[in-house]
Parts: sequence; structure tokens; C-alpha cells
Amino acid sequence: MRWYLLGFVGIVGIAVAQQPVELTLSEAIRLAVERNPAVVVSRLEIRRADARVREAVGTALPSLSLVAGYNRNLLLPVFFLPDFRNPQSGQLQAVRIGSENSFQVQLQATQVLFNQAVLTGIGVSQIYAQAARKQYQAVVAQTVAGVKKAFYAALLSRELLQAAQASLQRVERFAQDTRVLASQGLIADYDALRAEVQVEQVRTLVAQAELGYMAALRQLKLLIGLPQEQPVELVGSLGTEYRPVEMPEEQELVQRVLGRNFQLQTLELQEQVQHGIARIYRAESYPILVGFGSYAYQGQSSTFSNFLTARSAVVGVQFTVSLFQGFQTNARVQQAELEQQKLQQQREQLREAVKVQVLLARQQAEVAQQRIQATRSAVAQAERGYEIARVRYSTGLGSQLEVIDADAAIRQAQASYAQALHDYLVAQVDIEALTGSIDPWLIQEF
Repeated sequence: MRWYLLGFVGIVGIAVAQQPVELTLSEAIRLAVERNPAVVVSRLEIRRADARVREAVGTALPSLSLVAGYNRNLLLPVFFLPDFRNPQSGQLQAVRIGSENSFQVQLQATQVLFNQAVLTGIGVSQIYAQAARKQYQAVVAQTVAGVKKAFYAALLSRELLQAAQASLQRVERFAQDTRVLASQGLIADYDALRAEVQVEQVRTLVAQAELGYMAALRQLKLLIGLPQEQPVELVGSLGTEYRPVEMPEEQELVQRVLGRNFQLQTLELQEQVQHGIARIYRAESYPILVGFGSYAYQGQSSTFSNFLTARSAVVGVQFTVSLFQGFQTNARVQQAELEQQKLQQQREQLREAVKVQVLLARQQAEVAQQRIQATRSAVAQAERGYEIARVRYSTGLGSQLEVIDADAAIRQAQASYAQALHDYLVAQVDIEALTGSIDPWLIQEF
């Protein structure tokens, strides 16, 4: 009985695991921001940048160390001193010093009083941390845009599949009608055969649409981190996601993208980092002033008792200036400046690219908006045309070709309407990504 119960529980568990997950666009975005590898890596980079800030600040704080040691002298150390018993001989005699056992405990402290490289490094590390956060925002914006496009592509594939399935139902119903008419001798058997051929052709279109829909779902699950074997059911449609907005003027849109684009802001901060690195290298030739202090406690004994101990302490300052390093400093400064110039050129190139991209996306949105208005009415007209063609054929006034063409017109009109909605939504996604228009909760540091 227990084995039957376990088997039943296992079957129920498998059935539950195979239940489709209802997936909305907002849920897909949430999963992607939490699980996408690029986002996770960028989030780790923020933590590393914060650690660098703490490291840079630590170089300006005091350092304190404790050193302790014990020596067992197998042979006592030797000093060679003049022979005091016969100074005129000029001979030296070996004098052993110390005891067999000795220990020393030393407490050392240092404090940087002036080091331009340290001060500059703290500021550079803070800019680097800002750049890491801005890069994280850019990665999140790209990931969200990719998920939205994949989600809309899956919705488009599903609506194309639904259009093909609806067409299959129409042609199957029409084929059934032709078989009835042919059996009554009202039409030729050729017309019934041709209707059957049309059914098979549309069935092939349905199979292709199903394959496209499954491929779109696989790509979406890959982006959001869902297992490929997990079935999902998309919530929503292109029509419900479509929310037309008034497009800003071109100049306003360009200013928005130049002021809010995450990638541009990241490159600008990276330029500042390279400028700061050049200043750090240049500061290597500046004087360095360090304060130090030391406290020592030591003792010696021939046995492990009755140690003879002594204490000592010292404080002071150390001044260091680099006079010549084989032109290494100049070479490092030049490398950092060249890297800064390279980033500047990349930023200028990106500025022009994002201006072109946002204007192109705006134009695509406007064209798609016009297509939506045109194809929306085309769908209703095509459906009405099909009903007219079917009635004409049933009354003997029309041909079978009219019905087939009318059905194809419905499919084409529905596909064009869905494609126009998809293109408009994708253009909106591109504009949002380029202008940094992203929900604040998405760029929180998990």
C-alpha cells in the first residue's frame, strides 16, 4: 500500500511540475533582473568597486602592527673587539654576547602625513564606484529592453499562430460545406478536392507558426533564466500592451538621450577615472611624508626564568622624494592619458550613434502608428469580404477562388496588424532604453 501511495504522490508531483506558469511582462522583467548573468556580474562589480573605495581610504589611515619573536642561540653571537689586555698588539679577540634565550615584542605604527597619490586615489576610487553603478544601470536597461523585445516577439508569434489556427478552422468549415454540396451534385468533385488541398496547405502554415512560437518562447526563457522544460503561458497580447504616446520633438528627444543615456554617462565617468589615474602616476614624483612610532620590549636569559628585560620607544618622521625612475612615471602618465583620449573618442562616436538610433526609433514608431490605423480597418474589411465571398459561393454567384483569396486576405490583414503593433512596441522599447527611461526599482542594487 505504501508503494502505491508513493507512486501516486510522484505522479501528482510530476503533473504539478508540468503545469504552465503564467508569465506577465512585469514578471519576466523581474526574473531577468534577478537572474540574468550580465546583471549579476555587473552587480558584483559594484561590490568590488565599493571594496576599492574602502581600500583607498585605508591607505590614508594609520597602520598598526605587532611583531613578536623568540630566538634560541645555539652559539652565542660574537663581536670582535681589540685586545684590552694588550692594546699595543693590535690583535682582536672574540667576545660572545647575549644569552641562549631571547625574545622581542615590538609594536609599530605609521601614518601618512602627506602623499598626493593617496589623496588622489581616494577620489578616483569613488568615481570608479559611480561608474560601476552607472554601468549596472546600463546593463539593466539593455536586459530589460531585450526581455521586452523577446516577450513582444513571443506575443507576435502566438498571434500569428492564432491567425493561422483561425484560418484552418475557416478552411475546414468551408471544405465540409463543399463536400456536402458535392455529395448533392451541386458542385463538381474538383471543387471539394481543391478545398481539401487548401486545408492541408493551411495546416502546414499552422505547424510553421507553432514552431516559430516555441522558438520565441525558448529565447524568452533563456533571457529570464527559466528552465527550457518549464512550460509557460504568456499573459496579455500586443493589443493590451499597445499604449500610444505622443512623441517628443526631435530636438527634445536628442537632448534627452544625450543627457540621460546610461552608456554615455558610464563612458564619461570612465574618462574621469583615467584622468585621475594619470594624476596618481604623476604624483609618484611628489614628496612623501610619513610619521612613525615604535615601542619594543625585549629580554634575554640563559634559562627560561629570570629574564633580563628592557624597553625602548622611538617616534619620528620620514621624508621621501623620488629623483629618477628611468622615465617610468612619464610612460605611465602617457598611457593613462592615451586611454582617456580613447574613451573620449568612443564617447563622441557613441553620442552620434545614439542620436541616430533614437531618431530612427522615433520614425519607426510614427510609421508603425500609421500602419496600425490602416491595418486595423483592413482586418474588419477582410472579415466582411470573406463572409460575402462565402455567401456568394454558397448561392452559386461566386467562385471557390474568391473564398480562398478572402481567407488569405484575413490572414494577411491580421498578420500585418500584429506586426505593426509589434514594431511600434519595439520602437518604444528602443526609445526608453536610449533615454534611460526605466523604473527606479529595476536598478536597485540587490
